[in-house]
Amino acid sequence: MAARAPLGRAAMWCGALGPPPPSPFWLRQYFGLATYVEDEREQYYMLTKIFVESFKFHNAQFEPTVAFKIYDIPVTMELEEFCRALDIAPVGTARRIDDNPRDLLELYRGITEDDCRTIQRGKIRNIQLPAIKYFAYYIATSILGRENTSNISSYHLAFLNAALTGETSYHLGSLIARRLSSRGPIFGGTIALRILTHLKIPLDSNDVPLTPRRLDIAAMKSHHFVTTDSTIDNMVYRMLFADGNEKEIPLPQPGLFNIDRQSWSLTKEAVEEHMKIQEFHQQHDSENAEPSYDYTVTYPDVSSSTYLEPGRSSSYYGDTTSWGPWE
Repeated sequence: MAARAPLGRAAMWCGALGPPPPSPFWLRQYFGLATYVEDEREQYYMLTKIFVESFKFHNAQFEPTVAFKIYDIPVTMELEEFCRALDIAPVGTARRIDDNPRDLLELYRGITEDDCRTIQRGKIRNIQLPAIKYFAYYIATSILGRENTSNISSYHLAFLNAALTGETSYHLGSLIARRLSSRGPIFGGTIALRILTHLKIPLDSNDVPLTPRRLDIAAMKSHHFVTTDSTIDNMVYRMLFADGNEKEIPLPQPGLFNIDRQSWSLTKEAVEEHMKIQEFHQQHDSENAEPSYDYTVTYPDVSSSTYLEPGRSSSYYGDTTSWGPWE
């Protein structure tokens, strides 16, 4: 079991996606996950294992609760307190999300250039804007703690909907609780550690730290987010279109990948037109750039001398009293 760590310092490269606000950091700030960004604390094996395996969500109509164990200590708390411990606002409906709710299906199609698949068959990779796609991977790994980080779900889209539109239709705390209570691979170390801190329960000194698994550039290559030869200083984004075609686009592209734009996806024609215009301007700027001049002149068998612009000083033009005496 590896720790699903927050992005933290290992993912600062995403600043290359463009200036704020179109960044994944702004998305987290927008609806209350900003405190997860700098949370670099270690996660622990026994704490996480016991917490996740014992977790239960009781969605009662008036007082929904969660129950779990922190080591050998049984805990029951109201869903509202659970949300406070996670720094997530306890608003929206806690009812189970339908298979393909209209608002989330429209959002999925809006961020994937009208991909016609159902939510259950959708892929995070189909999201077009880099900041939104990166944020979806972050939600999958660090908040929802899923082993499968390729497929998208209504849970991902509910978080994205809150971040992009400010809508609070869905109770995000209940989504985390439902995910933790489902059977499957054991993740959720970030959540367990926050609950432990909230309850002021001491960490077991014999617990073993988990190996962090970061959402860094290596992970982004494995997710086909950037090309395999991308580096921190030279990233090339892999943009997928609804017809299955892909285009490689050097980052940053703040004029192209802007969350503030009216549409959160782009047609292939619009991207190609943007790249042609950008290439034209780059070529035009290069042709009109002032040439650089080298004023250094070297004569055979003598030392080199340098032409000095008016107003510049050198030992030759300096005060003669600084010269040494004639021999």
